[in-house]
Order: sequence, then structure tokens, then C-alpha cells
Amino acid sequence: MSKICAVASGATAMNLALTGIRVQEVSDAKDAEGVLEGLLQEKLDVVIIEEKLRHGFSERTQERLKRHKGAPLLVNCPSFDDEETDVDAYLSSVIKPAVGFEIRLS
Repeated sequence: MSKICAVASGATAMNLALTGIRVQEVSDAKDAEGVLEGLLQEKLDVVIIEEKLRHGFSERTQERLKRHKGAPLLVNCPSFDDEETDVDAYLSSVIKPAVGFEIRLS
């Protein structure tokens, strides 16, 4: 069983599912909070959270995610349905501080 799971909606859920990872498709941020609560109890390595959903989380959940340490690693993912998103710039801003150098995807 995969040790990676994503919480997403719409086009983002479909695109992530095409990569072969397990996806919990939700309709809104409230549903996503409930699903995320369960995923944090599983023995996962990575949980991907659609950024659009994360912005709708309650303050309590947002604070809990800020304080979260250890497994699973929580990764935010921009929505694929937003044409304005510069995915390369976003990934660079996330990866470079974590690993100390820039990785360019082509």
C-alpha cells in the first residue's frame, strides 16, 4: 500500500490520482478537515493537501498543522484548475529552503 495520500477536489484530485497515489477526494474544506484528521492517524510518509482547501480550514486545524512535526510530512499543492499558478516557482520556493539548492524541473 502506498505511503502517500492526497486530499484534494476536482481537477486537482483527478491529476494527482493519475500519478498513481491514493487520493481522498473531498467537496470542501470542512470535509477535507475530517479526512485529514483520519490520515494523520495512519502510518503514512506524506500527505498532500490542496492549498485551496487548506485556506478554508478552521483556525484550530491551521494551528494544529503549523505545530505538526514528524511523520507524515505535510505538503501543500496548488490547484491544477488555476491557470495563473506558476507551479515551477511554487515548487522552487518550497524545495530550495528544504534542501538548500534549487532543483529545476523540465
